[in-house]
Amino acid sequence: MLKSSLKHSGRRAFLRGAGGAALALPLLEYTHGHAWAADGESALRFLTVFTHGGTISNMNKTTRYDGTGAQHGEDLWRPADPSSEALVLGPIHQPLEAWRDKLVVIEGIDNKSAISQDQYGLGAHGISNGSVLTAQSVTETGGASLAQGPSIDHVLAQRLAARQPVPFDAIHLKVAGHQYGTPYFSGSQQAVSGESSPKAAFNAIFDGVSGGQPDPEIVLRNTKRGSVLDGLMEGYGSFHGRVSARDRHVIEAHLDHLAALEQQLQDPVICNPPQGIEADGGPGDVVGPLMADIIVAAIRCGLTNVANLEIADILTPWTSAGALEGNLGLDFAIGHALHHQARDIGPTGPLSALYDDWMAYTLENRRWRMSLIARLLEGLDDPDFMEGDATVLDNSLLLCTSEFSNGSRHSAWNLPVLLAGGAGGVLPTGRFITYNQHAQGNPQTLQYTSDESIHNLYTSILQAFGESDGHFGNDAAQHQGPLPGLLG
Repeated sequence: MLKSSLKHSGRRAFLRGAGGAALALPLLEYTHGHAWAADGESALRFLTVFTHGGTISNMNKTTRYDGTGAQHGEDLWRPADPSSEALVLGPIHQPLEAWRDKLVVIEGIDNKSAISQDQYGLGAHGISNGSVLTAQSVTETGGASLAQGPSIDHVLAQRLAARQPVPFDAIHLKVAGHQYGTPYFSGSQQAVSGESSPKAAFNAIFDGVSGGQPDPEIVLRNTKRGSVLDGLMEGYGSFHGRVSARDRHVIEAHLDHLAALEQQLQDPVICNPPQGIEADGGPGDVVGPLMADIIVAAIRCGLTNVANLEIADILTPWTSAGALEGNLGLDFAIGHALHHQARDIGPTGPLSALYDDWMAYTLENRRWRMSLIARLLEGLDDPDFMEGDATVLDNSLLLCTSEFSNGSRHSAWNLPVLLAGGAGGVLPTGRFITYNQHAQGNPQTLQYTSDESIHNLYTSILQAFGESDGHFGNDAAQHQGPLPGLLG
């Protein structure tokens, strides 16, 4: 086939012939810091951290609670100074301060799919969970809320795997506990659940991977690939003089890329799997950090392009404010019971005396979740794992969100949205962006109106990865296309 293709002249024949054989080579197994996509650029990765139950928010629908009634009036997800040109992280995001310049905090993203389907125009548990990552309609089947399409992680996993072959299209790990359904779907009504055992996840993902000396089988396989690369480089060299000067730089770029691949084969970087992953389960403070370490190692090792960390709506007695949990008199030992108390801890609420304890405990609960993101960012931004002049984080995009803003109201208005990483340089970071039309000249306003939805957010994310999609999800969005001003 290679020989036949080279009988033709011109750029198309070159790319379809010799180039096609090179692009068919899979990524080098078990290396870090040198992953390449099919076009010769550094590989891109996508991560989601889904934190069930919402955040500390004063959202209702088109207004915020002002804190004078039964509800509290705090939005601790927002930047501390929303009017500042530089991003000033709010209380919840303090564990991420070291990576502030690589973050984007976004306000004004609604789940208009959930809002349009809920009889109260808020969102509701099942509808919000099923639609928040899919932007799709949701049907109730056998007690489960099932989306009518795939979630954004699955779409990107399939597309990136076609460009950047990996052993696992995606990995999905979970800190287990109470929640009202899954936000992850592989297709219409095809719900996906994450692995909650660190030991099982480790055994499945790192089967056959070891640190130390190179695996003899990998060395032999790389030797064979080196021979193939030698032939390809010779073919490219002979083809060099048969194309126009305009296209010659394309061939030269491919030759440079092949030379880099050949160097990797001769001097491979050994992948070091994480150590001490022995827990089959356990509380979140045990499982969460292990799952984050597994994700970092899997991405560094080139085993996946897409990773999901799902955090159930759990209580966190191990945090610095953990001792306050017993003072709150929760109806149930679940995170959502904590959210419901937000309805009653304001100055006129029946639980107003619990305000200080509630706020301190809930803030530490949310900060603990952010600490898992910090662990991911630390591993991905490690300067010992550079890809050219960029870190793995610079070539990644991490999305953190939830099904609700204000969990006590089950509100899918103004969802918490955090992005980290530059997606290969297309996402300007260190910013706070608000799409609340009332906040443009008055950051402290309690009024809220936005034309933007998760549909537009996920369209932007697809475009950040070089895709041409003009819309994602169903027709509930107020407009199609990406978020204005998000991408550079």
